[in-house]
Amino acid sequence: MTKIITSCREIMEVLNYYAKDHEAVKSGRINLDEMARKFAAYGTVVELTEDDTHIGFAAFYHNDRKMRRAFLSMIMVKPEFQEHGYGAQLLERVEQECIGDGMKTLALEVRTDNQDAIHLYKDHGFVVANAFAKEKWIMEKRLSA
Repeated sequence: MTKIITSCREIMEVLNYYAKDHEAVKSGRINLDEMARKFAAYGTVVELTEDDTHIGFAAFYHNDRKMRRAFLSMIMVKPEFQEHGYGAQLLERVEQECIGDGMKTLALEVRTDNQDAIHLYKDHGFVVANAFAKEKWIMEKRLSA
């Protein structure tokens, strides 16, 4: 079951729960308080659970009304639940929310060494839009209702 998380407090709880499995958080490159405030104010967080078990979440922005472009900021599935289609479920929910809000494109940034994520994104119709650095790509997908 996917659920939209809206309050800053709940978003912070979600981020804290998954933080121990996220490299950028463990390294201190990400400030969770600041991130939770930004997501609560400008974005959307969707969490996937099954029988009260936390499986994964996605956080995205779909507030660019002029370009009608959404941006997937984070998608994460707990390591023990990877390779079971949960990332695809989260991605599909993000796409549905973006389409419902009139977005025409969904973009994301991915590290080139994250081959599992790249495979997931390509399987869902994303293409490399900008290989601006050796270690990171911008990928995009045209959305249709």
